[in-house]
Amino acid sequence: MFMDRRLFAILLGTTIACMLGCQSSTDSTTSSQDSSPPKIVEWGERESLQKERAESARSEMFAKLTERLSQALTTVGPVGAITVCQQAAPEIAVDVSRDGVKIGRTSFHLRNQKNVAPTWAAGFVEWKIREPVFVSLEQERLGALFPIRLLDNCVMCHGKADEVGPEVLAAIQKSYPEDRATGFSVGDLRGYFWVEVE
Repeated sequence: MFMDRRLFAILLGTTIACMLGCQSSTDSTTSSQDSSPPKIVEWGERESLQKERAESARSEMFAKLTERLSQALTTVGPVGAITVCQQAAPEIAVDVSRDGVKIGRTSFHLRNQKNVAPTWAAGFVEWKIREPVFVSLEQERLGALFPIRLLDNCVMCHGKADEVGPEVLAAIQKSYPEDRATGFSVGDLRGYFWVEVE
């Protein structure tokens, strides 16, 4: 009964947040310091500015990562793109994480085990929330979680068994022996960008 009420409260808060204006990772150890459950944001001027910065960081990370992966697919193909993604995504996250903003990626089916969700986001990820959610964190920070949906090119490495070539699967297993990130279709919820803003 407790879980049902908690889930209802989070879903209700998510809906309210969306109605008010509501899409590899850096280390999230500082995020785990938030010991109290996250609360849906009560919007004020500060929170609205934090939300804009979170959305800007998400857009920047998405654009840079998409550009790098598109270049890799064109020049080195999907097998080579696995290495590019493995190395470029964390570099891009570090680059975008500046001026009090921290960003990363996570999923309910991880490929890279370093992309575990921050503590405040873990429940939303587990429940596969399908809309952006914004929560108040300790020290007046804002936490934002933005869904990532699978794009056309992504099925080469994240698709169903008949869409991922054997050489790609071999490369994935070599780089990510604990991979759980295949079996998706275009448009599926793949994971999330998480953002923390001071």
